[in-house]
Amino acid sequence: MSARSVRSAVLGLGVAVSGAALARALPAQDTQYWADAYGTQSRLLGGISIGSDADISAVYYNPGAVALADSLQFLISLNALRFSDLSYSVPTVSTTIPSSTGWSALSNMFAGTLPVGGKDSHSRMAFSLLTRQAFNFAAQIRDIPLDSFTPVPPPPPTTSIGNALVNQSLTETWAGATYATAPSKHWGYGASLFIAIRSQSFSQSVTAQVVNGDGDAALAAKEYDFAYYNWAVLAKLGVQYKGDDWSAGVTLTTPRLDLFGGADVGATRSYIDEGVTGPPSSQIATNYQSNLGASYHSPTSVGIGFGRWWKSTAVSFAAEWFAAVPRFTIIDAQPFVPQSGSVTPIPMALTAQYRSLINWGVGVQHRFDEHWNAYAAFRTDLTSIPTGVQSVGTLVNWNLMHANVGVQASIGRASVILGLDTAWGSQTGVDAVGSPAPGLPALPVVNESYLNITGALGFKLSY
Repeated sequence: MSARSVRSAVLGLGVAVSGAALARALPAQDTQYWADAYGTQSRLLGGISIGSDADISAVYYNPGAVALADSLQFLISLNALRFSDLSYSVPTVSTTIPSSTGWSALSNMFAGTLPVGGKDSHSRMAFSLLTRQAFNFAAQIRDIPLDSFTPVPPPPPTTSIGNALVNQSLTETWAGATYATAPSKHWGYGASLFIAIRSQSFSQSVTAQVVNGDGDAALAAKEYDFAYYNWAVLAKLGVQYKGDDWSAGVTLTTPRLDLFGGADVGATRSYIDEGVTGPPSSQIATNYQSNLGASYHSPTSVGIGFGRWWKSTAVSFAAEWFAAVPRFTIIDAQPFVPQSGSVTPIPMALTAQYRSLINWGVGVQHRFDEHWNAYAAFRTDLTSIPTGVQSVGTLVNWNLMHANVGVQASIGRASVILGLDTAWGSQTGVDAVGSPAPGLPALPVVNESYLNITGALGFKLSY
């Protein structure tokens, strides 16, 4: 290996090690399709409402159920407060990495139904505005020792530290219109058409600093940032059966169809070496591209659900299959060649791909009297990231579990809900980055654990 290759690899190691713990510390719950739930009762049931006697949130879960509701409804559902915590440990070193935590307050869903036709009509229109994704996150790691150099360059380094900072925000809002009809009291058919408005920004800055026994220094800086927005349209179709003491439903969700989008992206990979790993040298590599297009893909999905109720207790079950999404380009940025140093092009494009998966869940509702109902639910929330694929701008690449509890208080035609959604997951032995160059050791494995707690507040009015 040439002196320049060794120097670049060692500096790359420093950059990668200092950022290893943050390789996945970037919240993007778009890798989890069942990350949130919507509505009032449906919210407390953890979204297990594809085939149950749902509220107006059926515009999202199963449009066919909208026409079978006993009354017209209007609802406002809120995430009162969300707390997220991502913690790390490195079993092979004594370095303590602080947990990355964040708080946010955000809206959840606003929807209502309108009658269509005369008094005896069984057709309805509905409108909805829901927040599919919404968060802001920032984390930093400072003054973390870099991994050992193998072999150790002469004279040996006396100080080697790194810093890593990351910031990200993501919002995705769906605005929809629904039409549903019930040709009989048992069967309902419906379709919702949504406009999806997605916006995401991300920035990461990683630095490495090394000094040897002769006082020679090496500095490296690695930065990557992007921002994009995308408008798309998709549809959800649903059929619902409602019997005397049980119900069932099936839904089909189409992939997104891009309308338009825009993006900017920038990167820096520069270093200067006074002789720490070989003859003195340097590299300047920085680039910024603007006014680019942006595209985003989502899977086809098919959901099924069942509901069964007794005098005071109801049980719901739901499952949804999501198709795989082949590798696609979100931002089609062009590679660039460093201004000095290496002549190897540096990639700038942002890509993604998602695997096929099935989520399932079960929910229970108990009615104490005409005013009070209690709810509990459990659901899976599997990651859509394929095994072995490193993703940029994601929070967790493993499977999460959700547990919900809550109550609903009703007075007349008005209802208020209070609930709590807890999600958790962990993974051990994560090879966050791997070996950055041939002949250099792999980075230490990282253990990670994630906790997300969301408070729910909602209001529904029947009329």
